[in-house]
Amino acid sequence: MRKSKAISTMFLLGKQLLPILAGVALLSLTGCWDKDEVNSLAIVTSAGFDRAEDGTIELTLEIAAPQQEESGKPPSGNQKQKNGKTVIRTAAGKTAADAQGRLQMMLPRTIYWGQLQVLVVGEALARDGLREQMDYLMRDNEIRLRVIPFVTRGKVRDFFESPYLLEQTKAGFLQSEASRVFHKPLTISQLVQRITGDQNGAILPFVDVPQEGGGDGGDPYIKGYAILSRGRMVGTMTGDSFLAAKWVMNQLKNDVQTVNVGSGSRSRVTLEITVLNSRLIPSRQEGEWQMEIRIGSELSMIQNTTRLSMADPQHARKLEAAMAEHMREMVEQSVKEAQRMRTDIFGFGEAINRQNPREWKKLAPRWDRIFPQMAVRVKVKTDLRRIGMNSVPVGLPQQEGKKQ
Repeated sequence: MRKSKAISTMFLLGKQLLPILAGVALLSLTGCWDKDEVNSLAIVTSAGFDRAEDGTIELTLEIAAPQQEESGKPPSGNQKQKNGKTVIRTAAGKTAADAQGRLQMMLPRTIYWGQLQVLVVGEALARDGLREQMDYLMRDNEIRLRVIPFVTRGKVRDFFESPYLLEQTKAGFLQSEASRVFHKPLTISQLVQRITGDQNGAILPFVDVPQEGGGDGGDPYIKGYAILSRGRMVGTMTGDSFLAAKWVMNQLKNDVQTVNVGSGSRSRVTLEITVLNSRLIPSRQEGEWQMEIRIGSELSMIQNTTRLSMADPQHARKLEAAMAEHMREMVEQSVKEAQRMRTDIFGFGEAINRQNPREWKKLAPRWDRIFPQMAVRVKVKTDLRRIGMNSVPVGLPQQEGKKQ
């Protein structure tokens, strides 16, 4: 009887203590008491590194400033505010870390890198080399490895002072621009792997800030690739070569091309490349390594200025052949530019390594000499899948379109 009563008493006592224990447990989950509060942090959304005229490293930060928008107070000192959402601060130092230390002394809040989204490097610094800056960034445990790096023409300061277009921050603008142009842009983690790997080649989005007569810069945009070899920028790839390089690397995004089917101004057809797959096939001929690039694509016709009905299989095949030849020439030109810069941006070395790792170990130390001399063949297959709502060009009689 006494034993049963004792058990009942312990059960009731446990029920009374349970809420207290639960409250203590919840208090332990409220957060890290030794961490800085959000309102004491200068949250960096984008950062820029550049080489100043005196040789020092210039660090520019875009810092989120939500309270500026609420108060409506203008920025002061060397603080620049473009849109109420962010402020821009700049400082120079002997190294990137030194520049951050000097910038921290000018800020009332602690610099916080945890929300960094994009990194912008000035062209002059990129040509000098990025290894030192990458070493600095990779040592900071706050910086996320998925930060997207860019190279800008001219000075980083010019980019941060350029118009914001439809985005509220520079970070948002660059992320949106990269998503528009690339299928999957490079991250700083991947950049470090490439510049320290056997191939020593990497590509970064190259941002151009057009200069207009009025003194103010135009709207920035991604113009092409900045080509890096051993961590240093050795050139750029723009125009058709830039588009073709994206095809080889399976980075297709919103690509439209116009080809001639016949002769004359009224022989042009504009097509959108809706699907594209590229393969690298290495082979060895007479002791020399060669590369074959095979590209398969699906096309959608968006304008036809010819007098040909693409509903006719014969005319469609003619258009497919013209587009295939057009794409082949663009890819060949892109490969030649990369070989001229002695930088394997396409992953030829990786393809050989996958096929024959033992052989690649022998080639890797000499790859910067082998790649420029490598024979490359390009094969393109196109498939016209959609011709739009009109089988015959608008304004052309139905029978005439069939006779052409």
